Amino acid sequence: MPNSPLTGQEGKLLFEAKVIGRHPARYFLDESCGYIWVDSPTWLDEAYSDAIALTDTGIVMRNLGNIETISMTMWANGLQNKKGVDIGGGYGLLVRGLRDIGVDFYWSDPYAENLLARGFEAEAGASYQVATAFEVLEHLPNPLSHLEAARSDFGFDTVFFSATCFDPKNIPGLDWWYWAFETGQHISFFSENCLDFMAQKLGMKKVHIRGEIYAFTTLDELNWPRSWKRRKLEKQIKECSLTQQDYEAMKRRVKGMQSQS
Repeated sequence: MPNSPLTGQEGKLLFEAKVIGRHPARYFLDESCGYIWVDSPTWLDEAYSDAIALTDTGIVMRNLGNIETISMTMWANGLQNKKGVDIGGGYGLLVRGLRDIGVDFYWSDPYAENLLARGFEAEAGASYQVATAFEVLEHLPNPLSHLEAARSDFGFDTVFFSATCFDPKNIPGLDWWYWAFETGQHISFFSENCLDFMAQKLGMKKVHIRGEIYAFTTLDELNWPRSWKRRKLEKQIKECSLTQQDYEAMKRRVKGMQSQS
């Protein structure tokens, strides 16, 4: 039996299935921390021939919700002036949306084209206090090592991420939508215990923000604000957009490029 990418413990075979209609896949459980992984996924190049799966009809709705949650949480916890980086930023929708409501975020993704946040790519060697990794960890063969490397690169103290957790005492059946057999893109699956284990390995703590949004952080406090505070913050956030400032910066860049040519 293969060993778990997270702990090195021997895995327990849960089931076998076909992904993308034809590739055999074996799903293993790491009982020591409650983590499920797909062994040796050979089809990932095919699965990611497009950065966004054809079946992902909710991408805009989810990003809008994430923009609201992250901006509100950052403001409520005194992080609104910190620089952020979106790890696995896709086409740049989250970064552009956060900047539009005043949060200074930058894009990073080696596997996708930045279409919506051009000019705001993360710089190598720069420091970012906050990171996001939405719908990233489930796509990775070793999510823990990925976060360790990203933290080494960007230096963040808090990373917000999404996770659709399962109960290790009641493993979902083959009809669980989150297996995503049809696309082959989901190859790591987490329980709450697994997230606690990963946080400990990172020297951080796990915080459940709301819904399927979590954070690993070194901060003493990181909370989703109460309704009265959210109403108060909404007015402040609306007045802090970076859209016009970004436009002026990009206009100067374009003029500089034109003068050089």
